[in-house]
Amino acid sequence: MTPLQLRCVLAVAQDLHFTRAAAALGIAQSALSHQVAALEAELGARLFERTSRRVRLTAAGAALLPRARSVLAELDRLRTDVVAAGGAVAGRLRIGTVPTLPEVRLADVLADLHRRHPAVRASVVVQGSDATLAAVADGSLDVGFVGLALSEPPAGVERRLLAVERHVAVVAAEDAWRTRRRVRLRDVAARPCVDFPAGTGGRRQTDAAFAAASLVRDVVVESDDVGLVLDLVRRGVGTALLPASTVPGSSGLHTVAVVDGPARRASVLHAGDGASAATRAFLAELDRHLPAGSAAG
Repeated sequence: MTPLQLRCVLAVAQDLHFTRAAAALGIAQSALSHQVAALEAELGARLFERTSRRVRLTAAGAALLPRARSVLAELDRLRTDVVAAGGAVAGRLRIGTVPTLPEVRLADVLADLHRRHPAVRASVVVQGSDATLAAVADGSLDVGFVGLALSEPPAGVERRLLAVERHVAVVAAEDAWRTRRRVRLRDVAARPCVDFPAGTGGRRQTDAAFAAASLVRDVVVESDDVGLVLDLVRRGVGTALLPASTVPGSSGLHTVAVVDGPARRASVLHAGDGASAATRAFLAELDRHLPAGSAAG
């Protein structure tokens, strides 16, 4: 079993397409097919079902994916740690983040990291908190910024709490609430609402708050695009509950405190003692950019 074989399997699993996988890896399709077939022969199990019309993962292939990601992540850490032992930090750094991260100016952190460690190659993916948490847990991301409450992170994942920020009610600038300083959840529940999709990290804490208060609200539009959510609020479609820092100033919007509303807990996730040298360098740079006294845990 070789790293190339594992990368070939992961590339095919990404799109379930051999031609696109070969192009992504920069190798011939025949070479990729050979690598996958050689690994299947070594394991004694088919990893993909292939017909002229489609490619599908087998149960064995699905079982291999998380272990393959873990092995490749460990190899990356090994390479970067060996280089770092000589005084330099190099290697890949894979970061996941939620669309709105007011607690951290990620561009500033990455710019300073590049100046300090120019051999580090970083990539950033913007996605939901749940996907980021799962990717840090399986080793396909090195660092994750999430905006959800975690009573206990998964095994192998360490968390640092960056900030706790209460949600506010967001309404259009001309809304009747423009003269109010505070409302309660029952007031919000009496109005149409717009929110993130049900079941997502950005939505669960809000739904939990309404459920705890025995309130039911009407969510008329769901979207994982915070810009669209804010545009809908501007047009009077509904009221949103969001952290205040995600709402731009002077933007046709008005925010009102919600005295019994939920709070967002923004955290950074990483592999702790198993983190690569590049990850540790990034976390050190992050510390330089955070306000003194940011919570840990």
